[in-house]
Amino acid sequence: METKKISPELRFAGFTEDWIQDNAENLCSISTGKSNTQDNIKNGEYDFYVRSATIEKSDKYLFDEEAVLTVGDGVGTGKVYHYVNGKYDLHQRVYRMFDFEKLTAKYFYYYFSENFGKRVLAMTAKSSVDSVRMEMITKMLISFPSEIKEQELISAFLWQLDNLNNNHQTQLTKLKNLKKAMLTKMFPQNGASVPEIRFKGFDGEWKSFQLGNIGSTFTGLSGKTKDDFGKGTAHYIPYTNVFNNEITDKNQLEKIEIDDTQNSVQYGDILFTTSSETPEEVGMSSVWLENDKNVYLNSFCFGYRFKIKVDSHYAAYYMRSQFFRENMKILAQGISRFNISKTKVMEIDILLPSENEQFKIGRYFTNLDELIAGHTMQLKKLNNIKKACLNKLFVS
Repeated sequence: METKKISPELRFAGFTEDWIQDNAENLCSISTGKSNTQDNIKNGEYDFYVRSATIEKSDKYLFDEEAVLTVGDGVGTGKVYHYVNGKYDLHQRVYRMFDFEKLTAKYFYYYFSENFGKRVLAMTAKSSVDSVRMEMITKMLISFPSEIKEQELISAFLWQLDNLNNNHQTQLTKLKNLKKAMLTKMFPQNGASVPEIRFKGFDGEWKSFQLGNIGSTFTGLSGKTKDDFGKGTAHYIPYTNVFNNEITDKNQLEKIEIDDTQNSVQYGDILFTTSSETPEEVGMSSVWLENDKNVYLNSFCFGYRFKIKVDSHYAAYYMRSQFFRENMKILAQGISRFNISKTKVMEIDILLPSENEQFKIGRYFTNLDELIAGHTMQLKKLNNIKKACLNKLFVS
């Protein structure tokens, strides 16, 4: 076919020649596996077997040459992966691109993974991909610079972004796992009066209090219609804000008119969801830590206000701890949707250490969440940078 001269919006210094376009079938070899069995593995011919359900986990293996793989159907249909060095056998619905000409495998991977999904969706005219056909790959136009050096610079830049992304993702996963473990170990479990892990300098048993004896409840919005929402100078806290956040997010509020007959939330109030689709998710809690006026609670939640001094950050994480969540789950009632009774919630006991120990525990988890938020933000930034660069470094 006749090549077409084109140029991307963003280029590395020193490169000015127009790019080339050609079909994938003219740039590399393309094949699939021959069966859906693992006979070759059993016979010792190959080290491992790649199928759609496990392809994403296969990067720990080494391949015999650089190759780009894409899933033909099943789990992750249309996803694209790049591997190097080792011996493997393929399922019949996994496609392999290898023996590249005129361009590097790594460059092909980045270009192909960015544009293949768009091509498949355009060809299927659907919002999802059921299967990948060979011609979707073979006839796909690939745009590339003729100079290998420019391909390598583009690949190296995107590879570096991916490494930064992976590092942040690894740290984020470790921090989330640590938090999950500490929510179990830093609060007493299963009838114990002291936790498994404790800060130095603290001893003695934690004191038990029934929630109904040290605080009181209040209701969310009532008497409203759909026309009352989305306007006004007051705000209310939606259900999802309570469900998703240990500390209520002040940036996730909805508008409503000021109404003095409603209960306003106050700093330190504990907010509980009253229903969910599963018993494990019923009665999720969130703590409001703002002093804003005219903020109400949605009608599918209720609030709780302590009558004694309790560190708000400690309460936020205690009520998301495994032991407290198990006690809340027991109260769930229903079949298709589960609900809890405020009266029953008030019968739950809460364990409180000294004010100073509460403060230390609360700040520990707050610092963990700040680290988690930092890595989450960096991941979002890196993904946005990569998305912008993919649009500008390539010609679709």
